[in-house]
Amino acid sequence: MPRDINRKDIIPRALAAIGLLATVVWVFWFQKGELGYRIYGKGGVQYVAAGTTPIALLLSVFGIVLVFLLMRPELRVRDFQISPLWRRYAAFLIDFWFCLFVFANVTTMLPLLLEAGRTGSFQWHFERDYSVPADWAIVALLLVGTAAMAAYFVLPLANRRRTVGFWVLRIATVSTGGMVLTLPLSVAFRRAYIEFTELFSPSTVWKVMKGKDAEGQTAHDREAGFMVVRY
Repeated sequence: MPRDINRKDIIPRALAAIGLLATVVWVFWFQKGELGYRIYGKGGVQYVAAGTTPIALLLSVFGIVLVFLLMRPELRVRDFQISPLWRRYAAFLIDFWFCLFVFANVTTMLPLLLEAGRTGSFQWHFERDYSVPADWAIVALLLVGTAAMAAYFVLPLANRRRTVGFWVLRIATVSTGGMVLTLPLSVAFRRAYIEFTELFSPSTVWKVMKGKDAEGQTAHDREAGFMVVRY
């Protein structure tokens, strides 16, 4: 059932924002081991590494639960105003980090389990300077990760739902009449792609840096009849 969104969710949003910020601080300043997985070449040698921690895995599970909770109710917006572009940038950065952290730590369990089956001992991290047939899983996960990230942005837009970043910052994509959009998947995908490329184009970034984003709309917003609003 649709429901009106009000300010009673300010505490969950604040906790989610603090939690996301804490993961950034933890990963870049305190976490010593590898998080996620990678295959890279150096000096003619192919290296394979993967790793996570119980805490990172638990936090990622909480993130998945949050996504499912946000995908349950339809979004309706009453009073709103055009969102400034900086707020949309912040939402995209939150969503990008959220996707990267959650997906990397959850799916890292697959190469870790395959490595445990090969060596006979489970470890939360491994790194080696040679490849094995089971490394196909890492390549497959990289492809699946790209598709999963696209779905994360497209499905909420197509179904009147919110991403974590849009929920934390209380913004939504609506029509010029103020109705929250329900778009066909193809249109939602095109919208997400064009919005991303336009927002991160040098001209738009420069405009925001110079403080000239008072209108809060991109060219595609105006052409397609969309508005990104804060409510």
